Amino acid sequence: MHPGGRGNDESKGLPEEKHVVFHPEALYDLIDAAHYYEACAEGLGDRFLDNVEKALHVISGNPLLFVADELGRRKYVLKKFPYLIIYKIKEDCIYVLAAAHGKRKPGYWESRDS
Repeated sequence: MHPGGRGNDESKGLPEEKHVVFHPEALYDLIDAAHYYEACAEGLGDRFLDNVEKALHVISGNPLLFVADELGRRKYVLKKFPYLIIYKIKEDCIYVLAAAHGKRKPGYWESRDS
């Protein structure tokens, strides 16, 4: 049975979600941002992570939805938070390079794309 609860006949031709893999420093980005938001208001860190989870679901289900730059990097802008999920599509996964604040230290994560 298809993960969405649909039978095999209904899921034919639908793309499968790609597995998401994080650069180790991208995980640190997420943890750091969640701690910051939680310090601002109780529960806000969890809301940030929920927003990230929704974004990753969209990305993994439709990785080509967002325009790639000349190096194949794509950016998803989070809803309600000034963060970008920066990723590349690999043959076997979605590789998250960074969870970057949209206005702070632009491009700090670019060295992760080697």
